[in-house]
Amino acid sequence: MIDGPLLLVAGPLAAAVLTFLLRRFVTLTALIAALVPLGLAILALRSPISEPQDILGRIITFSSGDRIGIAYLFIISAAIFLGVWRSSPGWSYYPIALLSLGALSTALIYRPPLNETYTSFAYSALFVAVAAALAVFPLQGGKPGITGGVLRFIALATLALPAFLLSDWTLGQFTQSPDSPQLSQATIILLGLGFTFLLAIFPFHSWVPAVSREAPPLSTAFVLSVLLGAVWILLLDVLNGNRLITNDPRALELLRGAGLLMAGLGAGLAWTQSDFGRLLAYGALADMGAILYAVGLASSTGLSAAFVAMLMRPLGIGLMALGLALARERHGNDAFSTLTGLVWRLPWTSVAIVAGGLSLAGFPPLPGFAGHWGLVQATAGVDPRAAVVLLAASVSIGVGMLRGLREMLYPLTDLAGPPQRERRSEAILIIAALALCLIVGLFPGMFAPLVREFVATYTFAAH
Repeated sequence: MIDGPLLLVAGPLAAAVLTFLLRRFVTLTALIAALVPLGLAILALRSPISEPQDILGRIITFSSGDRIGIAYLFIISAAIFLGVWRSSPGWSYYPIALLSLGALSTALIYRPPLNETYTSFAYSALFVAVAAALAVFPLQGGKPGITGGVLRFIALATLALPAFLLSDWTLGQFTQSPDSPQLSQATIILLGLGFTFLLAIFPFHSWVPAVSREAPPLSTAFVLSVLLGAVWILLLDVLNGNRLITNDPRALELLRGAGLLMAGLGAGLAWTQSDFGRLLAYGALADMGAILYAVGLASSTGLSAAFVAMLMRPLGIGLMALGLALARERHGNDAFSTLTGLVWRLPWTSVAIVAGGLSLAGFPPLPGFAGHWGLVQATAGVDPRAAVVLLAASVSIGVGMLRGLREMLYPLTDLAGPPQRERRSEAILIIAALALCLIVGLFPGMFAPLVREFVATYTFAAH
């Protein structure tokens, strides 16, 4: 019998095989793809922390933070897979996305000790690269001619791999030269470069708006929420397992500076966009920048705010992506000018787009408000100017959404027949997602025990 952390790897792989064999039954495969990760998430949250295990000749440990992180990724994936069911996915979507999810789960589990002091992250980087390569197929959406953003995405994910491999080598040298400043500096630079590639930190962010404009919206949501969510948790594990980084104030300053730059990029560009896909991209970039800044504070307050934001952001991204998927299915693209009068044609689709976007901007009573308010509070106590940048990013995203809403509210003047409506199943799905967002937004305190348990795992942020 498979038990412990291995079940969290074997489960998505088994579901991938099952959805491939049953690919002709779209509804059944959607249910399998959604229910298996959901069941594994519940199992992960309820399972006790296991003892160190021998996997492929390496002793590894499975921390509480990893357990909560994997459950988080599985729950997001289950929700996205359910949404994809109503957006006409190809037969290969569920098997490949589940394989990618299995690779990400492996990346967060299989991190054997490098030596007595440090942990190896080379295997994690390898499995993240595998997950990124698999995610290319859902991002293509069956349209091989559209490759610009996807090519940039996979190129940067591939470039991150040698940076992590070299950082593993420099960490290994510390057993011979534990006081070498050159090795310390080289390790910080290599790890920073790897995460710069993976997290789309400026100037390597251009794939995010390109993918958001070209790829199916829910596939974009999978990459922005699940794949990058795994990278965020990996970053926390790197900071926790390699104290030479958190003990160097320059490294933390670099994290905060990169985060502020990303938030500023979103603040400067979100309001100028003329389509919802790119607006989603710059909103997500600003959100990631705010989270990165909070992590760079290396405090329990900052990490708590960052984790709450990580919990809340997929709700806004997912709801907006669901609305964009339905709008693109009927209108071809999501430019403001194309969606003129959409409120009168597809009212629930319009609600999903606007509510998801405003949640990403941090407007109450949507779930994004709890995350954004926590980030602003954590930041204001350290640097009020940084808090102003985060607030400006929220306002910029909100202005962009209002510009799009103005176009969608224009009255219809050229109807050839009765306005097209959503199918009943689509409306029910949007209503359920919106209800979930409102419940979470109004009662974010329900996650407090989970946040405390997660933050307690990362001792680098103990003060």
